[in-house]
Amino acid sequence: MKILLFLPAIFRLTVMNHSIKSLWPSFILIFIYFMADECLGTQTGIWVAVLLGGIEFIYTRIKEKTYDKIILATTLFFCIPGLISIWMEGSIIARLQPAIVETALCILLGILSFSHMNLNGTLPASYRKNLHFSEEQMNQMRKMLRFLFYLIAIHTLFSYTALLLLPEKTASFISSPLLYILLGIYFLTLFLRNRFLRTRLKKEEWLPVVNEEGAVIGRAPRSLCHSGSRLLHPVIHLHIINAQNALFLQKRSLKKDFLPGMWDTAVGGHISWNEKIEDALKRETYEELGITDFQAQFLDKYIWESPRERELVFTFLCTHYNQIHIDNDEVEEGRFWTPSELEEGIKEQLLTPNLIHEYHLLLKKRLKKYEQRT
Repeated sequence: MKILLFLPAIFRLTVMNHSIKSLWPSFILIFIYFMADECLGTQTGIWVAVLLGGIEFIYTRIKEKTYDKIILATTLFFCIPGLISIWMEGSIIARLQPAIVETALCILLGILSFSHMNLNGTLPASYRKNLHFSEEQMNQMRKMLRFLFYLIAIHTLFSYTALLLLPEKTASFISSPLLYILLGIYFLTLFLRNRFLRTRLKKEEWLPVVNEEGAVIGRAPRSLCHSGSRLLHPVIHLHIINAQNALFLQKRSLKKDFLPGMWDTAVGGHISWNEKIEDALKRETYEELGITDFQAQFLDKYIWESPRERELVFTFLCTHYNQIHIDNDEVEEGRFWTPSELEEGIKEQLLTPNLIHEYHLLLKKRLKKYEQRT
């Protein structure tokens, strides 16, 4: 059961590229318990579970300065079925003990996979402070847990049948080793699939994943960020206003798969992994408009959400620049729009939804102020 507590971390490895080394201590404890239970008997397995749980609980108390209820619950989960089996030795309940444990495991899996509980809280304290994942990631986790639920539920039915009707050796194999084999095949398949995906994604651009304050909490491939995963990633926008109080817009290339041919922010682009905001602003401004020298004023940051992606937008304003020279296949054309043209463009739905939102949020009042000064 304890291995279920680390499924969120295993999924996290496929998305955020964290090291699995940090999980080895707990995996080793699980392995020691299973070996003791299988090779030395139920009674020894109980003592080993209590000892390992106690050591982990004390270590967490000292290191994290908290009493971890997850560790206590896990230890009890391992011990109680064994105690019942010893207490009722020779009875039908003792014979059915492996299937009873699986039944409890199915109930737990059902709660985790079909409810809306926050899976972050199922991790031990030592992992909760480093591992945090979004609602979309939790939905992916629930899909994995549901598959495990169905797998173990089917095996549990086989276990009850075998323990009641088949010879002891056959029943013993079906109720214990077969379950470990099935779980091993599942996790090996999951591991190989994730390795394949990571190899395929190595050639992709990787973007930082941030929290709402802008602090980097991981990274993910560009395609995943644009797949509806709702992974929050940072972008920059630069608005250019000329001396005639007109706002420069670029027309998105007709080759783009998203909003082709619509008028958009003068400059917009992703902040790459390990790239500073200022460097991304300079790079994107040069790549899209050919501007090599400009002055930018930070306006604000906000979160923009669409069915496709979720962005933390850092918006800048520019009124001084050396030239605009468009020479790339991402921008069809560009020109300055007066405030009245912008309003008309919004009515005719010529502008992207993000630009319209940003115009009302940050630019409309500024353009009116510039207009009043002139």
